[in-house]
Amino acid sequence: RPGWRTDVAYFFMSHVLVQFILILVTASTSTIAGLAAFPSLKAAIQSLPVWAQFLIAVFVADMAQALLHRAYHNVPWLWRFHAVHHSSRHMDWLAGSRIHFIEIVMTRSAVLLPLLVLGFSTPAVNAYVILVGLQAVLAHANLGIRFGWLEYLVVLPRYHHWHHARQKEYIDVNYAIHLPLVDMLMGTFKLPRDQAQWPQEYGVMKLETVPKGIVRQHVMPFQGGRRFDDYVD
Repeated sequence: RPGWRTDVAYFFMSHVLVQFILILVTASTSTIAGLAAFPSLKAAIQSLPVWAQFLIAVFVADMAQALLHRAYHNVPWLWRFHAVHHSSRHMDWLAGSRIHFIEIVMTRSAVLLPLLVLGFSTPAVNAYVILVGLQAVLAHANLGIRFGWLEYLVVLPRYHHWHHARQKEYIDVNYAIHLPLVDMLMGTFKLPRDQAQWPQEYGVMKLETVPKGIVRQHVMPFQGGRRFDDYVD
């Protein structure tokens, strides 16, 4: 498909190199968590089994990421970076890798910070980091499977595909990456009831705002010109 070479380059940058670095960083979670400003809450979290910490961490991280994700769509200078992710005209597991390096750093920092401050254990945080990589692939995958009621519990392909739909009524919805509950709480949940209904077109509303190629796409957010700032997806 068109653009696959660009997405392969992004895959190695975002899913291989960056995820590997993040796993190494989270190895120091216990030391960083010692600086937590909420000792009683930290103690309560650390008293829980790892599986329970993991489930709570998924909710906390998804809420933090969804709030930042919403800002990506509504703050012009942030949209400059996030537009790269939405520039793919074809949705599949590889398209999910198309993320500007600066956005990767901002998102992972915003997500890991509350987990570290609240004192989640290293195994719980590492498990979450692994989940992020796996679910990012799943959410963007081109799987026409009907998951039924599971679509309301876990973010699955059709749910996230509608977030990428090139339709104005879906521009400001479905920001969660793990739990639809997060979007329900934020008032940004939107999913057609007919499970056979999928987007007909993907990509940013103004296709000309994002150039082709990983190098030009990484330079694009730093270039001037109203063509990037007069529209927020």
